[in-house]
Amino acid sequence: MRWQIWTFYNALGHEPAGRCRVTLLSRNDERIDDLQESVSLSIPKKQGEKAIQLLTRLKLLNRKLSPQIVDDVLHVPLFRELQPEERRQIERALGKQSLSHEKFPSRAQPVGSLEEVLEQKLPSSIIPLVSKSFDIIGDIAIIELSPTAEPYEKIIAEALMRVHKNVKTVYSKAGPITDNLRLRPLHHVLGTDRTETIHTELGCRFKIDISRAFFSPRLSAEHKRVAEQVRPGECVVDMFAGVGPFSILIAKRLNDVQVHAIEANPEAAKLIRENAKMNKVQDRIKVWFGDARVVVQENLSGIATRVIMNHPSQAREFLEPAYKALRLDGGIVHYYTFKEGLDSESNARKELAAALDNSGWKIEKTIETHKVRGVAPMKWQVAVDAKLTPS
Repeated sequence: MRWQIWTFYNALGHEPAGRCRVTLLSRNDERIDDLQESVSLSIPKKQGEKAIQLLTRLKLLNRKLSPQIVDDVLHVPLFRELQPEERRQIERALGKQSLSHEKFPSRAQPVGSLEEVLEQKLPSSIIPLVSKSFDIIGDIAIIELSPTAEPYEKIIAEALMRVHKNVKTVYSKAGPITDNLRLRPLHHVLGTDRTETIHTELGCRFKIDISRAFFSPRLSAEHKRVAEQVRPGECVVDMFAGVGPFSILIAKRLNDVQVHAIEANPEAAKLIRENAKMNKVQDRIKVWFGDARVVVQENLSGIATRVIMNHPSQAREFLEPAYKALRLDGGIVHYYTFKEGLDSESNARKELAAALDNSGWKIEKTIETHKVRGVAPMKWQVAVDAKLTPS
């Protein structure tokens, strides 16, 4: 007889509601030695969700073992024999049921957090030095280590791959982002030595080469926030498009939209085109390779209802082409900058206003200002959404 494991993740509190079908396990399988005997409640499969919920409420469900299906009958492991009142409650809810003793496979136990795993591997003095902050892009992880923690990089990478089963490759940051292409030097630590991956974000798929193009998974919420503001019929200019997360999400949400994605990095511009095709939005996105100042001046003046300026270290230098891209009656600018201190948001607004002095444009309305993410102690990437009009 062949047995099929069927786990009710929602009731067990580990994954979204649903069920997961795992490899068939026969009584002749070598894993039979790992089975554990338990009191078993056998019920029709169609009553499974209701039964799991009831057994959880009665604190009878043995969470350490996996329920199994044989034909259309669900076998659920219990902690102990039923008391008379418990049996009555179950039979009132589910009808007459049979109990037996059967063997069940153990459920895989959670590995624990990265910190918990590292506590078993590293000296206690090193644990606080290991950054809890890391990026996972597709199946590649990028970690940042202090000089003291660097000798333990392989142990840290192994722990990360153990906790995050989808990670196949680990790199560490080997220096700051230093050039206009927003590229960071990386050091291969563990796993397959490759830099290309497919990353999924908000229903979109992106081909990314972490060594050749900028992408930050920490900006996912910001991509969503901006995309949700765009309305049908708009023309959007994305001045520093990267591999296209803003542009493609906007085009994915709306059929009636025109997006101009500008990128100075030729490798990133190539990836935007590939990603637009992968997400079937190439008809709504035009990719421009080159300096945004030149591209706007020569091709995109006076067309945009909205301009996205996600280059916090250089956005101020590109404000002139941003407002030149706007329609003659104005539009919205999503302006990003880095600011420090308690007044970071106020100072970001002041920076934008000061940069517009003597430009012929003004802030008609500040729509929103917020911290996007921390980049250092008391230093943030700040977003200012503002409606600009000619002054």
